[in-house]
Amino acid sequence: MTTDRVKQVKEANDIVDVVGGYVALRPAGPTYKGLCPFHDDHRPSFQVDPRYQNYRCWSCEKYGDVIQFVQEHEHVTFLEALEFLAERAGISLEQDAHVVRQHAKKPLLDVVNWAATVYQQFYTDSADAAEARRYLGERKLLGSTLRRFGVGYAPPSGDWLVQQATAAGKSLEQLEKVGLIARRTHSDGFYDRFRDRVLFPIRDPLGRPVGFGGRILPNSPLASRGPKYYNSPDTPLFSKSEQLFGLDLARTPASKEGFLAVVEGYTDVLMANQCGIGNVVATMGTALNASHVSNLRRFAGSAGAGVPRVVLVFDADAGGNNGVDNALKVFASQEVDLAIATLPEGLDPCDLLLQDGGPQRFREVLASALDALDFKLARVLAADGADSVEGRRKAVDAVLGIIALAPEMSGQAGAVKRELMVTRIARRLALKEETVWARLEELRAQRRRSEERDDRSPSLAQLAMRGAQSEEDHRAAKAAPEERQLLEILLYEPALVARAVQSVTPDEVCHPGLRQLLEGLYALHAEGQEPSIDQLRVRIPNPRLAEYILKLCEVGRHNPDRPGYLEKLLKFFRERRAGREKQEISNQLHAASDHGAALELLRQLQNQQGL
Repeated sequence: MTTDRVKQVKEANDIVDVVGGYVALRPAGPTYKGLCPFHDDHRPSFQVDPRYQNYRCWSCEKYGDVIQFVQEHEHVTFLEALEFLAERAGISLEQDAHVVRQHAKKPLLDVVNWAATVYQQFYTDSADAAEARRYLGERKLLGSTLRRFGVGYAPPSGDWLVQQATAAGKSLEQLEKVGLIARRTHSDGFYDRFRDRVLFPIRDPLGRPVGFGGRILPNSPLASRGPKYYNSPDTPLFSKSEQLFGLDLARTPASKEGFLAVVEGYTDVLMANQCGIGNVVATMGTALNASHVSNLRRFAGSAGAGVPRVVLVFDADAGGNNGVDNALKVFASQEVDLAIATLPEGLDPCDLLLQDGGPQRFREVLASALDALDFKLARVLAADGADSVEGRRKAVDAVLGIIALAPEMSGQAGAVKRELMVTRIARRLALKEETVWARLEELRAQRRRSEERDDRSPSLAQLAMRGAQSEEDHRAAKAAPEERQLLEILLYEPALVARAVQSVTPDEVCHPGLRQLLEGLYALHAEGQEPSIDQLRVRIPNPRLAEYILKLCEVGRHNPDRPGYLEKLLKFFRERRAGREKQEISNQLHAASDHGAALELLRQLQNQQGL
């Protein structure tokens, strides 16, 4: 990917035209203003400046260029936003090797999209799909709803899709890689994984099919030979522990309604959408987890203080204790306002929505949701014997025991949330806050001892989670002003990178985010490429860090003497490096027990001090 190609794409996509497709803009002097699409804006805080081809929200501080806007609004990577804008302008990126490497998934996406199309056509047109159409018709789902979600049907034949692919010249190896077909064990050839099932395409946030969920027809002769619901296996495109059904269509309604609702069934999502309630998604038959929350956080509307709000919809038994307890763990460990809504006895969302006044009643159910902590407290206090002393003690442990098992949310936001939870528990159970804190610490200590006994060697997943939390804490830390100023200058004036390479190593930059940016600039310089911000953004997957690049660059633009200021900064780094070396020698001198070694260290220290 060359800087010229990125520049070509940006020049072909005027930021006013692109942003104007999402936001109603009106002229305001040399700029344009509108309501910010990134927060609940009630007066025009969002400014688009055609002179500098950038945007800025003066309220939520979002800032960037046309590529960053598409990244933020569509929740995609830099390369995906670049491809979107290139296609919009009729520019081909196929010759760019970096794009090809980054998008090795494209052939897989194409083959899944082809399969979704042929499955949908078979459901719509084939006489052999009459039973599938009858089944969904009995569920009161309209043809327009089924078309919107791309619902299809896989016939009972064991190799129907294999034959379709062969006739269409599609790669069977690619179909195998995306989990639609599998190799026969005792003979040559392939067989279809989905047979006699209604198929619900699982799409990514951009609306591209990445997998399928299949529901066996009730009267199928194959019903006794497999599960009622069967998902695609994990593939390079699909993971059932991360994907959410209906998210591509729920994004816009969620931003308007202020939250996302999570249900358990595909048809529940379809029926809610059919009834005008679009901010509903479903998990792939798994409990809500941190990966789901990470996905939901990008699209859920905001509760107070900009915290994403998610409402879990459970049957009348609230998913049993396991469902509630898991929700409380997620609530305690993630920056999300997670609430639980319960349906009337004996009804699932689809049943409720089909009743007279069902859509309004479903909205009322969602509006009455209690956050996971309040829900759990209400449940334990309603249990038999909860009024007794021993009952109250068990109630305390029932709630605190779950919170103690949850990973601690990092940063000040985590500390505030823990304090608010403890305060609420103490008030509801008529206890002193100190008592609740003490018991919570006891339970956490028990958990730590148990983990040390049972798992002396943490798994790679645990290590990755700890590393990610630690890295996030470090990234949020305040950077030294000189480190920040160094990046401001280099990002705006790439020609100065060659000078910085000679004087400052990345290891001398303490802030991990800024160090990563400096390493990226140096790597581009070493490869003989221009170390520009657009080249750097291709290599930075973290969207927050990518936005930070643009903000640093903007500050650097206003520095009238970047080469002179760089020299001052390089002097600062030299002096800081010398100071650290002197401190290290001094520490060794104080610890030295050998007279000869001490004299040598003293000589080094005097040289450092210029004596």
